Amino acid sequence: MGLFDWLFGGATEPRIGRPHISDIAVPIAGDDGTPASKNQIDAIERLICEPPLGDLTYQQAAAIMSARSYSKFVLDDVLSKPGIRHPRRSAYLALQANLIAFIVRAPQARVYVCRWSDKNFESGEEKPPAKNVHWQQAVAFVAPVIAKLKA
Repeated sequence: MGLFDWLFGGATEPRIGRPHISDIAVPIAGDDGTPASKNQIDAIERLICEPPLGDLTYQQAAAIMSARSYSKFVLDDVLSKPGIRHPRRSAYLALQANLIAFIVRAPQARVYVCRWSDKNFESGEEKPPAKNVHWQQAVAFVAPVIAKLKA
């Protein structure tokens, strides 16, 4: 993309709003109500760009952080395809925040992603997730935005 196109609007990036923490902090069955840690809260504030709710639990925060790790794998994969340009950091983070909201609000996906993240934590490795039904749903969710990033 040339500077001329950029200056005069020939190339635009999709505007992506970020979800509110209330869209992401969903009730989790079996949650014992232990408060989120300061590290979790700090990481979520950077991701969502708003202070988390005062009663965010450890399990809710862990689900959000697990979905964050998973979403990075999904986005890195779809953005590495030929002909797709990588969005600016702010658009990437907004897209990631929306994908996190999508994952944590889908109970089956949330459980799968949390188990995948727990296994990685326990093994001390960061193995990519399987490209199963949850992966396909995540890719389908971001597909409309990715289509607007075609070079």
